[in-house]
Amino acid sequence: MRTIRRWLVVAPLTVGLAFACTVTAQRRLDAMREDVFHDELLYLPNEKLLTHFTAAMNSIVADVLWIKCIQYTAKHFKGDGKFTWLNHMCRTITRLDPHFVAVYRYGGVFLAMLKADDDACIELLKDGMAHNPDAWELPHEIAMTYLLNRPEHPDTPVQAAKYLAMAVGAGRAPRYVVDLAATIQERHDLAPVEREMWETTLRSDDELLRQLAERKLEELHLRETCALLDKAIAAYAERRGAPSGDLRALVAARFLDAVPTDPLGGRFFIDADGKAQNTTVLDDRVNRSLNAIRTGLQAFKKKHDRWPESLGQLEGDQVMTEVPGHPYAGRAWQYDRATGEVE
Repeated sequence: MRTIRRWLVVAPLTVGLAFACTVTAQRRLDAMREDVFHDELLYLPNEKLLTHFTAAMNSIVADVLWIKCIQYTAKHFKGDGKFTWLNHMCRTITRLDPHFVAVYRYGGVFLAMLKADDDACIELLKDGMAHNPDAWELPHEIAMTYLLNRPEHPDTPVQAAKYLAMAVGAGRAPRYVVDLAATIQERHDLAPVEREMWETTLRSDDELLRQLAERKLEELHLRETCALLDKAIAAYAERRGAPSGDLRALVAARFLDAVPTDPLGGRFFIDADGKAQNTTVLDDRVNRSLNAIRTGLQAFKKKHDRWPESLGQLEGDQVMTEVPGHPYAGRAWQYDRATGEVE
């Protein structure tokens, strides 16, 4: 409704005229960037350039760029999963319109859940809270970021409780947020919290968010299946006196009815550590970890004008608190210090 009201106030022709002023400058920028950034975000001008040409129509331009941001996110969600420019896009839009709550909220969700950049997510949401203190959604998303992305951090329950209290205090928070704020101190099993959040997201008006929620609920089910398989693996080892390296052996020994299937196209297996794993879940963790490492590498490069000698140097330089290990047991990241590439 917010966007529709804006377009009813200012005719589309006005937007076209405003953008026409930036076309020439942007094409020149595109030409210079093409060799470096290839097909990346060539269509997003600097917000200062936009502000100069669009005068009082910043909110209209912000709406248009938000559509571009959603298109960009959808493209990489279905493609390489890198989301290199996502934070820059959200920052540009919110500088143009600091009261565009949806950008802070859903941009934060995309940064945390897709790009695995928790810090950028939290900073974006905090900035949104400063400009929109009555928006309960923003502290709520910070709490969810702590609960879902940092479950092992000792400070997570305190931070989650704090921001959920802010969400309730902002007013107009739905009942489920009030209930979650009241019970977070009593439970630290985060699977129900995660399921509740994604089931709520399924009711979103945004198709991309619904697709993301559907996938995350499937991944949650896969993780729960792995936990059940681990119990069967442990029972087999106790009964037979030796672990099994193959799920089919558990079926043959009647510890499982059948090897479970993965509706997302992956497979279940027993890893080198004797734990049940699923390739869909692990591949998602690989992509998220790679995004986090690449973000750390870019931060180091910006700070020192060179790539680090090793990934461990990111921790020593305090660019990252911890470089995530490879999700697949027995594998390691391959890092090229000459190019800054990690695979």
